Amino acid sequence: MFIDTVKPRQYSELRVNTIVKKFRAKCARTLFGGFGMTRIISWGLGLLGLLLVATTGFALEVSGRVVEADGSPVPNVRIRIVGGAMPYSRTVFTADDGTFSAEYDKATAANLNVEAFRIGWREYKRKVSKAVDGLRLELGMQRDANVADQVPPSAWLRGDPNSQAFQMTTLQCSNCHQLGAARVRNFSKTLANQPIGDRSEAWVTRAADDLAGNNKDKSAVPAHGRVAGWEAIVQYMRYVTMYLGDPPQLRWKLQKDSVFYNALLAPATSLFIPQDMAIVVPNLARNFPVAFDSLTDYDDLERLGQYGVNKKTVIDEFVLPTFGWTREVALSPKSDKVYFVETDKDRLGALDPNTGAVKWYPIPAKGQQGPHTMNSDADGNIWMGLEDSFNIAKFDTAQEKWRLYPPPEGTLFGVTHDFAYNSDRHVEADSKGRVWITDMGKNELWAINTTSGDIKTYRMPLPVGESHFHSLMYGAAIDTKHNRVWWAQMHGNVGSIDTQRDVAERLIQFPKGAGPRRLAIQEDGTLWVPLFGAGQLVKIDGETGVELGRYSLPDRGAGPYGITYDKRRNAIWAATCNSDRIYRFDIAEKRWRHYPLPRRDSYIRMIELDPATNDVWTSYAALPVGKRDPKAFGTESANNIIVRLRPGD
Repeated sequence: MFIDTVKPRQYSELRVNTIVKKFRAKCARTLFGGFGMTRIISWGLGLLGLLLVATTGFALEVSGRVVEADGSPVPNVRIRIVGGAMPYSRTVFTADDGTFSAEYDKATAANLNVEAFRIGWREYKRKVSKAVDGLRLELGMQRDANVADQVPPSAWLRGDPNSQAFQMTTLQCSNCHQLGAARVRNFSKTLANQPIGDRSEAWVTRAADDLAGNNKDKSAVPAHGRVAGWEAIVQYMRYVTMYLGDPPQLRWKLQKDSVFYNALLAPATSLFIPQDMAIVVPNLARNFPVAFDSLTDYDDLERLGQYGVNKKTVIDEFVLPTFGWTREVALSPKSDKVYFVETDKDRLGALDPNTGAVKWYPIPAKGQQGPHTMNSDADGNIWMGLEDSFNIAKFDTAQEKWRLYPPPEGTLFGVTHDFAYNSDRHVEADSKGRVWITDMGKNELWAINTTSGDIKTYRMPLPVGESHFHSLMYGAAIDTKHNRVWWAQMHGNVGSIDTQRDVAERLIQFPKGAGPRRLAIQEDGTLWVPLFGAGQLVKIDGETGVELGRYSLPDRGAGPYGITYDKRRNAIWAATCNSDRIYRFDIAEKRWRHYPLPRRDSYIRMIELDPATNDVWTSYAALPVGKRDPKAFGTESANNIIVRLRPGD
């Protein structure tokens, strides 16, 4: 944001480095005399940039206070600083007294962008001064009733969160990207003059055209310019789901016109079945707005809940300028690196968070591999499900060696997905020396003998009215003390298998739309289930299968994708898709708190805890893959970033 275009209510993000030269030519003038408010802010930082020219390794301290016009402090303001060499950004928050402080390594004042943000507040003045080791900012903020440009995407889905329509819409429309993303809102604006009935048809048509346009192989798209009914829209959606990357490639080892390819285009066995769309699309027509310029009935504390941040909270972003799909991260107890997958590039990466350096480890196999989900084990290995080859990969972080476990002989289709992990979020073998993984494509669990490589498969009970593919066998957790592996179907149930007898033993049913997803388990066998569609967290007695409690997120449209049990804090961390924040549930207090992430479009799928520091790690993992508009997101790599949260407790 340049000084010539900044408006008084928009100047919280400053690109001060662009005006240092201009300042030098006018340095004889009084700093705050006669330039107007928008220029005062930038020129103040420009002067300090000249005074604080830093050498490599210099730690610049940015501190200050945020107050209202009457001097009252404003807490929970997100102060995001960009401009150092590494990490890409550092975010801190104001305390109850309005103060904040951050140290940013290898930074100069002239290169910094400093943004102050809290929903419901606008910055209206800024005073910058030189401090002993950096910058001092005195910020003035005032309340603003209209928060339309500030709220997370979840704010735009209206309706009753307890209704099947609300939950089905969240479940179906947030699997790959945020439901209230800008491109969705832009389309919805075009429906403002249409009756609700016509909006339904427009949503159907737009979805078909949009999804078809995402695939660049136009010859393979069914030859429908418009869609007359449900079967056509479902056909487009089924088609696009089978592709990933730029340029798009078929996933899951599919071949065009093969039996499995055609089966996934058939309504009964696809991801998007007509009976689901018959609920979702009319709900969008009724409850998704068509105007987005004004939103005045939104209070951040009422809608999002209590903040978990304090003056010690720090969030760092580490940019990976490779524009791949950094879907997940994993930390090994035997390494100080942060491991991550780039699914579309068939490789494992290791980030050094101290230097920002990345070392790459291509998967040693021919053809597409699709590293998808990942977890470490107690011995320092990183396990990965390779969804495009059905292989299971193990990477020894100490010796930097791979072992690939091929799928069972004769496997023609599958989607190797989530490992069954323990209370440390580690892959752990059962009493027979087997690790377990879900096959999302066939409603199966696979048991892999880690020594011989032998794999046995077990198909789980099918929910009523579902197909084996559409039930979506997803998350898993292992309880070795009780010889039990738990599993979750996104469109069905939660259940368990007895690993001694290898038979299903528990079945916990959830209503359509609830969306049980990635699980967490405690040492005593207590199971935690996030309901992606319902926006809730369920506590289950692992021995009896009885529900012990259900706790709604303050933001019911947040979309809790995956959860992680935190032993040290006795808490559950929830990665959400639609709220641009991480939620934390304190078990003893039965209390939710949230930690706002530094940017919009913060779609996250998992939470990993550092075994040494207990820092919280995740990655932005929205689709589609590829570059983002730097004008909207600050950097082309906005969707290729690893994130570290230090909660400050």
